[in-house]
Amino acid sequence: MPAKARKSPYKLSATALSCLLESPKAFYWRYIAKLEPISQSIATYDHDKLAGSLWAAWIDAFYRGVPEKENTERLLADWHEQTEGWVPEKIKERLTKALTAWASIYHQQFSPDDGVRNGSEKLVENERFVGYVDGLSADETTLHEVKSTSRAKSVSEQLWKVQNSIQVKLYLVLTGATRVLIEFAYKDEPYDIWRAPVMEVTKEQRKTWEQELNALADSIYALGDDPNNYPCHPDGCCLITKNYVNLCPFQALCSQVPGAEIAFKAREYRAR
Repeated sequence: MPAKARKSPYKLSATALSCLLESPKAFYWRYIAKLEPISQSIATYDHDKLAGSLWAAWIDAFYRGVPEKENTERLLADWHEQTEGWVPEKIKERLTKALTAWASIYHQQFSPDDGVRNGSEKLVENERFVGYVDGLSADETTLHEVKSTSRAKSVSEQLWKVQNSIQVKLYLVLTGATRVLIEFAYKDEPYDIWRAPVMEVTKEQRKTWEQELNALADSIYALGDDPNNYPCHPDGCCLITKNYVNLCPFQALCSQVPGAEIAFKAREYRAR
């Protein structure tokens, strides 16, 4: 850590760093004001996040040796319970098929004793940053990150984006790992699991990324807790896809709509 690094008032996660770059005002509401919507919403794509989280839990259980039938039944039970009443049936059915297919494919292609993981959701941190890596190899040299995603026209470009993401760079800095294994679980048909070739990482690369991350952290800490230092960025606040055009859930707060605060609660953080 550089000697001149600014004192850290709080620790930053990869999600927080990405949020700041995408939408400074959303970062303010989430990480400074510490607010989050009370209700889950299809508009914020929470269903995709939930599917990815449950899939990560399934992989953790896989590497702990939990039998396939037991593991998959728990996955689907949790999915149905946690999506009941707020995820449209068409989307829920599609992702149910994907989760079921992934579980079957995983058991056909991989083995719990292949050395890819020695535990999951590992806490990694220093005085400025914090994160939970999907997994590390038994010798802790290889970072294993799993992404549930839709198919892209160019797999190589999709892979490059993940390998060079803030999340992966931060985890490599925090763990000192020298290799990265990215794994995609495809949410669209034909459902499949794809492990990319391992990417080697040098000490020089990690040093450069650490400098970049520290510079970004310094700029964030300098903003302080004044909401006026965090501009609203419409390109980052408006989700536009072929199926949806939805505003950031904090839009009502940004617009100072009377009574908007009743739709929010104190942001919850995982126990450490």
